[in-house]
Amino acid sequence: MATRPKATPRLGLSGEPGTLELERPLAANLSPHHPLAAHFHSPEGMVLLRESSSLSGFFAGSLSSLAVEEVLGHILSGIRSGQLVVQSGLVQRTVSFRDGQPVFAVSSVPHERLGAVVVRLGLVTPEQLHHALGKVTPTLRIGAVLTREGFLSEANLYSAMTYLVREVMLNLFEMSEGSFLFLEGRPPEADAVKLQERGKDLVLQGIKRGEGVARLRRHFPDETPVVAGSELPPPGEEALLARAAHGTTLGALRSFWEGSLFSFLTWVEERSRDGSLVLQQKAGPPMPRRASGTFLAVPPPPVAPLSPEERFNVLLAQIHTAIRLAGANPDLLRGFLESPQPGLETAYEGVTLGPDGRVDVARIRQNVSGGDGALARAMTLEAIDAFVSYALFSARNVLPGEMSERLYRSYRELQEGLS
Repeated sequence: MATRPKATPRLGLSGEPGTLELERPLAANLSPHHPLAAHFHSPEGMVLLRESSSLSGFFAGSLSSLAVEEVLGHILSGIRSGQLVVQSGLVQRTVSFRDGQPVFAVSSVPHERLGAVVVRLGLVTPEQLHHALGKVTPTLRIGAVLTREGFLSEANLYSAMTYLVREVMLNLFEMSEGSFLFLEGRPPEADAVKLQERGKDLVLQGIKRGEGVARLRRHFPDETPVVAGSELPPPGEEALLARAAHGTTLGALRSFWEGSLFSFLTWVEERSRDGSLVLQQKAGPPMPRRASGTFLAVPPPPVAPLSPEERFNVLLAQIHTAIRLAGANPDLLRGFLESPQPGLETAYEGVTLGPDGRVDVARIRQNVSGGDGALARAMTLEAIDAFVSYALFSARNVLPGEMSERLYRSYRELQEGLS
């Protein structure tokens, strides 16, 4: 894993302001003409955000703690307006929301830019796009140039924009690593479009796409060797398959694909079936041997990271065990389930405490919204968080101080990972 760039605070002398020294990767996009406001979470850290009169709030975190569908669940369920920025490495996608509905999107990915989209949809020719790009200025964007030059009608421009917003939104679900930032505030009226699908329906489609990408990546990892097959490629794909004529890898071939990861992997699956692309077996590493010549046991595959709901459930089990080891009755936790807090009665209907202190996450998700997608996950997480908070509060009088503090520290770390 690459080392992250650092930011080092330098405290000033008494009465003098301090400074924050940033390594070059962090400072690259900053400007003295756009000051940043600091939101402190000391001593753990702080968040720097560009000053804006329209900003009314924000939340941020890591996609390893809160998945894309959970982030979108908060935006949709809260009917929030603002801008969601999701970044992983050099890939950055930004979606603007108005009252929980996506209305605009931009992306750093070349095939998710308006110029590439209008060519892919057959609305303009590559030559027309090249001509228009030469007339783009900081105040005159590509869409305006294409319509002014007569290459694209206003109706087709609007259709291309709605297509782009939808694609960027769905392609968020290809991102399982990275970070997110949601800046709450009314988005600008200019360029806003209205999609036919509701935000909730797009999230459901996105979840299916994300699951499809995960499945296909397991079958077709980047390092898989491939070679062009004996079957003729479909029209328009000759140049791409020619790059595999003498053998290459899927990762290398992917760099020439103008489309989403999902569309590429779907294409690989189809071409491997029709014989125009042949996947070759990659030779595995030699089996390690003991000095006597016998084979060593193969280590088990890495365990998939726990979801936030499962991590809260693990913490519940730890609290339950700690109470039992302290000689107290862990059944004191049942009081929450027998008389849930106001607003959580439906979530915990029919939910019981397991023998190890865990609760049935699937039942809670079913209770809150019929097991339906990202919104259910967000509501489930909120319900379990409330139970963990109750469990820690109830257990602190029967646990030794050091043990109680250790459990509280685990709880805080878990919450901070989701913020």
